[in-house]
Amino acid sequence: MDSLTLILILPLVGALILFLSSKNYATLSIIHVIVSGITSLALLFNVYKVLVSGTFFSYDKFLFLDSLGAVFLVLIAITGFLVNLYSTIYMRWEFEEKHINLVDLRRYYGLCHVFIFTMTLSVICNNIAFMWAAIEATTLASVFLVAIHKDKKSTESGYKYIVLCSIGLAFALYATVLLYSVTFTTTQNSDTAMLWTTIMSSAKGLNENAMKLIFVFALIGFGTKAGLAPTHTWLPDVHAQGPAPISALLSGVLLKCAMLAILRYYAVTASATSFEFVQSIMLISGTITLFVAGIFLIRQHDVKRMFAYHSVVHMGVIAFALGIGGELGVFAAIFHCLAHSFTKALAFCSTGNIARIYGTKDMTKMGGMIKIAPVTTIMFAAAVCSLVGVPAFAIFVSEFLVFKGAIVTGQYFAVALFAIALAIIFIADFSHFNMASFGEPKGEVLHNKEMKFIENLPLILLCVLIIVFGVWHVDSFFTLVENGVKIIMGV
Repeated sequence: MDSLTLILILPLVGALILFLSSKNYATLSIIHVIVSGITSLALLFNVYKVLVSGTFFSYDKFLFLDSLGAVFLVLIAITGFLVNLYSTIYMRWEFEEKHINLVDLRRYYGLCHVFIFTMTLSVICNNIAFMWAAIEATTLASVFLVAIHKDKKSTESGYKYIVLCSIGLAFALYATVLLYSVTFTTTQNSDTAMLWTTIMSSAKGLNENAMKLIFVFALIGFGTKAGLAPTHTWLPDVHAQGPAPISALLSGVLLKCAMLAILRYYAVTASATSFEFVQSIMLISGTITLFVAGIFLIRQHDVKRMFAYHSVVHMGVIAFALGIGGELGVFAAIFHCLAHSFTKALAFCSTGNIARIYGTKDMTKMGGMIKIAPVTTIMFAAAVCSLVGVPAFAIFVSEFLVFKGAIVTGQYFAVALFAIALAIIFIADFSHFNMASFGEPKGEVLHNKEMKFIENLPLILLCVLIIVFGVWHVDSFFTLVENGVKIIMGV
């Protein structure tokens, strides 16, 4: 069995074991963590193989892993494991408060690994039709996690999620069919016309007008799943209603899988037409997304909805970076995927702690958190600081590169708009942070003490990661990103 097959089989086997396990909290939680740990190690082994030997294939090139895909496997491996570790803590609180029962818990853990399987498949599929199918499957795998509580609001948000994303991905399906048709017309080889590597190598011979239409459809389709405006409307409801660890997986990992699909189409279209075309489209999309999400962010008092709109904001940052283009812009976009993944996982996991303390997500009813739970407050602050691009945190690196790339290429008007959007977000975030963290509690405090160290450990590790990637040049990861830039630039 090759290593790419292994990383698909492991989460499915883990899910099956969990579905068949006894209804015992400790047993289910232990199996969940073990399966997640083994899967993450297997994912990182494949990343190591790419670093050592470059792109490799499996099943007659049906599956593949290049440096660009390896970046996203890192997110699934590290963010996925730490969030799954935190989920054992969060779901224990849910179980103790009788919000879920053991049947729900077993289903939750099992579906988490099915979700990991679908995201992994979307990253390593060389066949663009199966890549689309895998991204569609992520919706089916995660919708039941979003609606795990089965109350009216979570059920409605789950229904909205599956309907809007499925409609959006219909556009991506049309892009997939058209791309196959255009590639087959050029190569006259039906066996390889669906393979992204073949499409990329043949891109310069593809019909330019058709490729422009294909890219627009792909952006609408995968952009819906990535949370780009104006098709982002499912995202705030889903993140607000789902359990905190699921919000962390959705925002930290799933949105990036959809963004990887956009990156693949961006690379092909740029080679077939011009970088000017794809950059202009992405610049418009990114700017609209930044301002739409930024304006809505100001009005949010629900801490999870606030971070949900931040997910939209940062998908806009990635799109904007691709709009700036060039090696700096593309590098910033890819790096931002990692920086945002760790940061948003920390942000949503911290909301789990906050909800435990106050029994509400409404920040107007909080206050005084620094006295009640100083470690949680520091984690919350670190997430907010990284999200607004404070130096020494990971997101600062990519946002600085966006500024640098825009200035170097003379895109002064675009960078001015970018600065205004970030200023709006900065003001909104710190006003919300102050509301929740300082002063006297404005409502009831249900859990008037800090979480145990072991309960905060996943948050602390995520915080360490966003500082490490904000301060140090992590050579192996930067090598992956630089090689990913070369793939997209067609170098």
